[in-house]
Amino acid sequence: MWGSPNHGGSIWRCSQPKVGLQGNRSIEDKQYLYANANEAKRANLAADAHLVGGVGGGSKGEDRPPTEFLRMLCGRNNESDLIMDGSNPCSLKIMDMRPKSAAMANRTQGYGYENTNYYRGASINFYGIGNIQLVRDLNQKVCALCLSPNTSDIQWMQLVENTNWLSMARLILSASRQTAFHVHYNQLPILLHCRHGWDRASQVAALSQLLLDPHYRTREGFSTLVEKDFLSFGHPFHTRCGHGEGKNEQGGDEGQLSPIFIQFLDCIFQLVNQFPDYFEFNPRYLLLQSEHIYSWRFGTLLCDSEQEREVVAGIRQRTYCMWEYLDSIPDLINPVFDRATSEKAGVLLMPLPMLLRNVTLWVDRFCMYGAKASIPCMPHGLQYPP
Repeated sequence: MWGSPNHGGSIWRCSQPKVGLQGNRSIEDKQYLYANANEAKRANLAADAHLVGGVGGGSKGEDRPPTEFLRMLCGRNNESDLIMDGSNPCSLKIMDMRPKSAAMANRTQGYGYENTNYYRGASINFYGIGNIQLVRDLNQKVCALCLSPNTSDIQWMQLVENTNWLSMARLILSASRQTAFHVHYNQLPILLHCRHGWDRASQVAALSQLLLDPHYRTREGFSTLVEKDFLSFGHPFHTRCGHGEGKNEQGGDEGQLSPIFIQFLDCIFQLVNQFPDYFEFNPRYLLLQSEHIYSWRFGTLLCDSEQEREVVAGIRQRTYCMWEYLDSIPDLINPVFDRATSEKAGVLLMPLPMLLRNVTLWVDRFCMYGAKASIPCMPHGLQYPP
């Protein structure tokens, strides 16, 4: 799905395995993952040999940043897993986005998670990101808070944190940052999955690539990233957004509705807000996308699959493209972005505490129609006195 051009680090994704209560195993899965890890080792050896000018040079340890620097990047978060040495050898990292309790509960339905005893050199971690129902509930809480005329302004930040919307954003950003860390510094192949592989896995896979690859931090690259990791991989936009359906047409509990893509854009907003020099687009670029998910003005983010868009509905032939519209607006370009500098910098791997501690409410999105003034503004043409 994504691979480093310099070594064997890569990102892969799938849905949960069909383990069940019987502990079922797939020989094909085992062989595929083993081959994946094996090829990563070969690529790393080739990269090491290229650096020292000979086969088997093994320069990876020499070029690796000092341990104290890596600890600073991790911020003492999950340090034993992220900073690898001889005491924790690993050739493949499986990252399950779900809470472990949810993954274990899925075994009663014939699914579950990988037993690493059967996958040589593999390890698995769980990252505790909530399911679509929790995302929907938290979104409703934060929206109700921002729209209410009775919200206490004195306790505003506390009330925003109490919705836990920002806490879930931190979980997603943390998992994405750890994925990028494993790929860049540990040069590992990473297998991402959640339950179906098209919600939480899409979010984390796309965000990880934003951190690793400067191309995806441009407008052209970002549209490619969304087309690849959400549209082509089957994120069900119609099911999650309820396009064209009444409130209760998917069931009394609102069925499968959930603002997964809004949450993804919110996480990108956190990155753009904190590190604007690394992105060709500005926050308004993301805000317009969040509006047009539900506007029906463009067909780009409609339907549940490529088959529905291309074969059944013929979306591309019958509707306008959202990316072309966004590219036609000069005001969405970040004036401080320097492509050459961004490409030279390469990865965007900030200290994890810095990223998580500066997560804030996306005021432009959630307070857009609020009853109280939340965004500083001035009348058109009025300027501050010199």
